[in-house]
Amino acid sequence: MNVRLEELQESDLPFVKEVYDYYTLQSTAVYSIKPVSIEDIRSFLPVRDPVYRSYIIKSPGDETIGFCYFNKFKPREAYRISVELTIYFKQEFTGRGYGRDAMKQMEEIIKAGGFHNIVALVGGENEASIRLFEKCGYACCAHIKEAAEKFGRKLDLIIYQKITGCANNSVRF
Repeated sequence: MNVRLEELQESDLPFVKEVYDYYTLQSTAVYSIKPVSIEDIRSFLPVRDPVYRSYIIKSPGDETIGFCYFNKFKPREAYRISVELTIYFKQEFTGRGYGRDAMKQMEEIIKAGGFHNIVALVGGENEASIRLFEKCGYACCAHIKEAAEKFGRKLDLIIYQKITGCANNSVRF
């Protein structure tokens, strides 16, 4: 299966926007209400950051099929051992096992970076992401009822967590 991760470049941001806007407008996988600007994307997706990383996901046939990134879990320095992991695929590439492959590669990168804890925030209706994180060994550590509202519905937020086992506390903040 083996998808390939390529470091995300500034020139990839229109692709990221297209995928993100699809989920914004068509699903509750993203809790944005309206399409985001490229500037908005830059505010949460690290591009060429020396510590936090973003990648374009390429299919075995070299097609760009998604993106993933990890960023600060929280801004305070004590949280420096934890990251938040996010992964999105173009709709037509979901459910093919690519997510598990990309997730394993991301976990290795995160662990090599010295991070101890990976956290993922998943919309309660996002069954595909819930299955993906559970298949990859993440544990549900919180289920926040009615944390958001979109499309006239109250939505839950589920938080998943995986401890990397990395004891390196020298992560730069």
